Amino acid sequence: MMHDTETIWKPEYSVGVAEIDAQHRYLFELWHLLDSIKGQKQNRNSCRQAMLSLLDYIDLHFTTEEPYYREHPRFTDHQQVHREFVRRVREFEQDLENDRLDIQAMTDFLRTWLIDHIVNTDIRYFKDMEKIRAGGQS
Repeated sequence: MMHDTETIWKPEYSVGVAEIDAQHRYLFELWHLLDSIKGQKQNRNSCRQAMLSLLDYIDLHFTTEEPYYREHPRFTDHQQVHREFVRRVREFEQDLENDRLDIQAMTDFLRTWLIDHIVNTDIRYFKDMEKIRAGGQS
């Protein structure tokens, strides 16, 4: 697994909707923030604040994103993937509260999940919705 701290937004991560792309970019910024904390002496308060910011923003993002593809035939599957992601991030939050957080494992998970989910799921859903709205099939 790559452990670089320079994962940046790339044009190929675009779903073609400016509002969602901006939110995805901000999720990467929050990942960078958490990733930068791991280099410090595990500053628990900084980590807690960053995780709370991430959880708040994830909620905002999913609430914004999901209506874009509510009519997608597999909408509930995608929604369930989002819920599972939130559950996993909350587990990391609990680990932090119980002094068991492996911050490297958390930042690796976040980085991998964000890229994989955007590239392999979100982009496909948004393209499918373009076809559906144009009268085609997904």
